[in-house]
Formats: sequence, C-alpha cells, structure tokens
Amino acid sequence: MDLSQKRLISIISIVILVSAAIGPHFLNTLLALVPLVVIIAIFFKLRNPIFLTIFLALIFQWFQINIKIIYGNIANIPLELQFSFHQDGDFLYTANTLSNIGLIFFSIGLYLPLKKRFKDFDLLDSIDPNYSPEKILKNYIIFSIAISFLFLIRNSIPGINTVVAAFSKLKFGLLLMTIIYCSVFDEKKTLLYTVIAVEIILGFTGYFSGFKDIILIIILALLSFQVELNSSALVKFSFIFIIGLSFGLTWSAVKMDYRSYLAGGEYSQKVVVSKTDAINEMMNQLGELTLDDVSFASEALLDRVSYIEFFSIVLRNVPNYMPHEDGSIIKESVLFYFKPRLFFPDKPVIDDSDHTNKYTKLDMMDDGKASHSIGFMTDAYIDFGPSGMMLLLLGIGYVFGWSMNFLIIKSPNIFWAIIFIAPFYFLISVYSFNMMKVVGNFITYILPIYLIRKLLFKVFNTYFLRK
Repeated sequence: MDLSQKRLISIISIVILVSAAIGPHFLNTLLALVPLVVIIAIFFKLRNPIFLTIFLALIFQWFQINIKIIYGNIANIPLELQFSFHQDGDFLYTANTLSNIGLIFFSIGLYLPLKKRFKDFDLLDSIDPNYSPEKILKNYIIFSIAISFLFLIRNSIPGINTVVAAFSKLKFGLLLMTIIYCSVFDEKKTLLYTVIAVEIILGFTGYFSGFKDIILIIILALLSFQVELNSSALVKFSFIFIIGLSFGLTWSAVKMDYRSYLAGGEYSQKVVVSKTDAINEMMNQLGELTLDDVSFASEALLDRVSYIEFFSIVLRNVPNYMPHEDGSIIKESVLFYFKPRLFFPDKPVIDDSDHTNKYTKLDMMDDGKASHSIGFMTDAYIDFGPSGMMLLLLGIGYVFGWSMNFLIIKSPNIFWAIIFIAPFYFLISVYSFNMMKVVGNFITYILPIYLIRKLLFKVFNTYFLRK
C-alpha cells in the first residue's frame, strides 16, 4: 500500500472505531470496517482512473449496506428502530453481515483479473499530449446535446434503444477525460466550469437526480490527477462531499412534489414540461422549504440509500417458507438478454416490484413513479444460500473485472480505454438492483461498445487531436 492508502485507512478506521465505541452497533461496525479497508487497500489508487472507478462504485455499495449502522452509532439509535418503510428487525443484522461479506467477495472478484496489468497504472505517466483539451471540451458539449436529442426520439425508432443507452453512458467517460485534460494542461477551465455548472442545473430538471452523476465524475477526475492525499486534498474532497450531501438533501426534500409537477400530475416517469418551467418550479419549491422538510428529507435520504431492508425480509422467508432457487435467478438473468422478443414473443416484461413481492410477500405496486428492487446480493442468497451466494458474487465480480481488462486491452489507446471504462461505475454500484438488471446493464453496455469501439475511434478520434 502507498502512503495515501495508509493515510485514508487510518482516518477512516479512527472515525469508524470511535462511532463503534459510542453507538449500539459495536460488532457490526467492526465488521463494516473490514470491506472498507479491503476496498481502499486494493482499489484506492490515486491517478489510476481504472481502479478509482471501481473504488467509488464499491464505496457506494458499502454505504447502501452500512449507512444506517454508522448513523445509528452517531444518533444512538439501534438499526431496527430507524426509519424504514419495510424491514424485518429480527434479520436486519444478518442481512448487514451477509452483505458486507458478499461485498468482500465481489471486490476480490473484480480485482483478480485487473491486478497484473493495471494496479500500478498512473494516468499522469500515460496521458497523451496530442489530444486537445479545447477540442475534447467542444466535442463533449456536442455529444451531450446529441445524446439528449437521441433520448427524445429513441422510442420512435425501433431497435436503437439499446445502442442509445450504451452511448449515453459514454458521456460520463468523455466528461471525465474533459475535466482531466483541461485541468492537467490548464486550458479552457472557465468554459469547463460553466459547462459543469449547466450540467448540474440541468440535472435537477429531470425525473431522476442527474446532478449526482456529474458530481461523481468530478470526484473521479480530481482523484485521477491528485498526486497525494494530503491535508489540502482532504479539505477539498470534504467540501465536495458536503456540497453533494446538500444537493441530496435538497432533492429528497422536494422530489415528490417536484416529480409530480414534471410528470404533469400523472403516474409516470416522463417529463412533460420544459426545462425552463422545471427550473422555475424547482426554485419555487426551494423557496418554500422549511427546517421540518429538511429533517424529514434526511430520514428519507437515509432510507433511500440504505438497502438491506428487503434482504432482511427475504431472510425470514427463504428458506423457512420458500426454497432456495438453486441458480434459476442467475440463469434466467443471463438467458433473458439472449432471447430476442422477435423470436420469443412470450418473453415477460421485467417488473422489479413483482420479483420483490414474490420473495418478500409484500404487496407493492409499480405505480409508474417507482419500482421496488430486491437487490442482486439478495437474489444471490435466494439462489444459493449464505455460502453459495459468496461464490456467485466472486464469479460475477471476476466476469466484470475480466471484461474491463479485455475492453482496455482491445481499445485503440488509453484515452479511449478510459472513456469506455468510466461508465463501469454505473454497472458496479448496483447493490439495489435486481440480478436481472445487473446482468442486463452489463450485457447491453459491454457488447455494443466492444463491437463499435474501432468505428468510434476511426470516425471521431481526429476531432479530438491538436492541429
């Protein structure tokens, strides 16, 4: 481990151990520390955007598993007494334990195929000066506008939905390289900051909190050219974290009424108002916020991030009232995406809520505003039980890591490789996703990008180069 890794592990360990000493979750807090240390030790590599992409994705999973453990320590509230719509208090701690162990296996699986070639990768040693920060930035703006247009028409043209979804993820890889190049070569930074500010504002005009993805890429970019994790870096990243948390609380406080406005009062996730009207409505709702709204929003945000509650309910039901599936969930998840609806017209539509209801015995409806996923680790448990799920998670991690390694090797150069790899954050930060969507997101990204990577390079690379 390098000095920055040791420093981060020391700081995190002190904070978590203090919270363990003062709170009601001593043993579970100690357990939560283990995967965190593992993730930092193997993936926190400054100036290595390949490993940092995985690091941030796994950290988000860690928060989904442990955020209420840490909050409960600070507020002195046991896990089972914290705000939640659905949970089984008798099995919450078991769900937390299995999830933490599962995260370790998943992390190791990701690491094994990548460690030999990329654990010592340093972006600053590999950055290509032939690429122009100005041209990268201009092309990002054009690409971002083009993707927004394609999203508007994708349902009108049969067959392009999967390609558009894959392409849209490349936007974040391109944004990452835009920030890195403008910062490292100290060019066009004023325009860059303006573009980022506009992206964050526009992130508040959609049905989902798109602003958080922009903040994530900013953090990933800063870590990718950060030389050392010193005190000034800690202050900088702490400030960004506070800004991100403030945005999250604000969004949680207004999102129910705001989403209803965006959808025109309909039970839908479709935005039917203009971006100007959306921004005006957001400003109006922000002006009406009260301290009670923010207090409730903090509880709602905790409950939104935490995702072990459904797992706790499943632990009561499986295998006590329902048998393990012996691999049928992972099998169907893989086969589903290799069955074109043209040849399999009876192929069912994915319904997260139905799947969750089946194993939790809850009666939640997909009302058009939200669906309820059970989580891929929960699916792994349903398939194979507490021991077998660990082997499955190790295998899934290995497939993801091998695919990243393969895509990097097959990319034209490291500039394009990082553009292709950065979207893996969205494929890996998936604790709350059903197994079918985890597999589906992976397949529908990796296959199109692999098939068109050379074409993208051939057609567009020249537009990124200096004269």
